[in-house]
Amino acid sequence: MKRVFLPLRAVPLALSVSLALLLSPAHAALPDGGVQSLQVEVQTRLSGLLGPSAAPLRIASPSYAGDYELTKLLQAPVDGPAAMRIALLHNPELQIALGAEGSSITDMQSTGFPARLRARDEATRLALRAYKAWVNAVAAERSAQLLREAKTTAETADELTRRMVRAGNVSRLTQAQSQATLSDAAVALARGEQAAFAAREQLIRVLGLWGAQTQFTLASALPTLPASPTDITDLEARALAARSSLQAERLSWQRKQATHVPSNVDERWDASGDAAKVRAQAVLVRSEAREAAFNLRTQWDIAHHLQTEVVPLRQFIHDELTLRYNGMLTSVFEVMADSRTRTLSSLAAAEALRDYWLAFADVQAVLAGVSPEGTAPARTGAAAGADAKPAH
Repeated sequence: MKRVFLPLRAVPLALSVSLALLLSPAHAALPDGGVQSLQVEVQTRLSGLLGPSAAPLRIASPSYAGDYELTKLLQAPVDGPAAMRIALLHNPELQIALGAEGSSITDMQSTGFPARLRARDEATRLALRAYKAWVNAVAAERSAQLLREAKTTAETADELTRRMVRAGNVSRLTQAQSQATLSDAAVALARGEQAAFAAREQLIRVLGLWGAQTQFTLASALPTLPASPTDITDLEARALAARSSLQAERLSWQRKQATHVPSNVDERWDASGDAAKVRAQAVLVRSEAREAAFNLRTQWDIAHHLQTEVVPLRQFIHDELTLRYNGMLTSVFEVMADSRTRTLSSLAAAEALRDYWLAFADVQAVLAGVSPEGTAPARTGAAAGADAKPAH
């Protein structure tokens, strides 16, 4: 057999070609950057917010930047599920976290590999943060809209008062009270608009947007309140089964129990400490599940009461006062004062709906295997209006 010798200068070239073939994307890359199963796991855990029949969830990876999908999502008014998808595609903090894990999170590793569990929890937490930031942004804009209406009403009342003062029909005291009410409404609106701007910026940060991307349109309203309370069966058991940190502690303890019997006092203390870690995690998870469920039911009760009792009652009172005013049985100032009270009721109802969906997201977090993150809503609406009480 005749041997073929390569010139020495050709050896590095041949070696580099071979390495290039081995390391080429076609040879080394896995579909979806190797995160196909990670995407499925995250979508399954978030199905309560995304919907069971939602389109496949995508996470940015070295082989999928998601630019086309991002552009498509931003073209329509952004709702809660869209906010979650945008964050998973474009949030740089998530990309930093996943990049630090590298191939440890890909489909080449087992589903129970620690890095994969960390990546799954990190993506889940980010999606939930995006949903809650979206809820706050939409609710804050709704509150600002109601405060604009309240200021318009106050401006109308103030202009009417000025005319009546010039005609000698009301006193200067009444005019001063009207001016004070208008000032209060202006302050409340300024606070409401600032809170709406801050809530939108918080959403932009979570989504990872910048430049022209920040000009997206928000959905006009939050989802309507369910007709009946959400009843989630076996919440504690499902929360325990979903919490990966608890499962890791339990498996570690079980492995130690199976492979080593404590032979002295120090080892028995260590074994007791390992068991206590498992119990501590279980106590935390169970408590978070109960608290989230109780909060969800409480927020539904409050929102339902405001929507079905308080707001209709305030509307009835306003309609009756308007009829009496048309019949010259009451003054315009009484009608205007009632309009302010009715606006505060509408603000309270809007904020109660916001609090319900934040509580719903916390329950979904428990079911997804992560702790609910406290998200302080912007101080708007009824709170701002309460600080700016009409002067009398």
